[in-house]
Amino acid sequence: MSTAGAIEVPPERSLPPGQHLVAQAPIMHYGPVPRPRPDRWDFTVGGLTRAGVERRFTLEEVLGMPRVDVLADLHCSSRWSTLDEPWSGVAARALVEAVPPADGVEDVLVFAEYGYSACIRVEDLMSARAVLATHHDGEPLTQERGAPLRLIIPHLYSWKGPKWVRGWNYTAGPERGFWEERGYHVRGDAWREERYAYQE
Repeated sequence: MSTAGAIEVPPERSLPPGQHLVAQAPIMHYGPVPRPRPDRWDFTVGGLTRAGVERRFTLEEVLGMPRVDVLADLHCSSRWSTLDEPWSGVAARALVEAVPPADGVEDVLVFAEYGYSACIRVEDLMSARAVLATHHDGEPLTQERGAPLRLIIPHLYSWKGPKWVRGWNYTAGPERGFWEERGYHVRGDAWREERYAYQE
């Protein structure tokens, strides 16, 4: 194949349009890798909540929620994909159920360390395959891969699933996050090739 580092896609599988398959996902992030500080870590769900107040969870509280194992492909908007990445962690929907949005709210701004954020929809967090990952390939996440929690939403481009995720705010409409403010798509569905804002 002409794409450097690409490998053949198995005949029984397919990739989203414009993607090529690589054997291993490169470790990519914007900015420095945060130092682990579990004693200072919390997870906040706020914004337009049904109760009208935000709630903060400790790491222990989050890790005590229902766990899921997900075998998921990973798609980067820079056009590489991997197949069958094994993730495990907490079901993202468990946090939505613990602190639901106000009636009619459909959008979320997920935020992470160093001011990173990404806009997604409540329905994405409610997917049975959306996981706040604590483990990858059976091993605890390293700091470089997003420990202690990394959001994985397989049908969206990977920028929609921040590393070092710290919570989300329910919003009245889509609020652009870090990459959306820099010209990327507000939805980011990999299978619809929603890469850039001009496609909206």
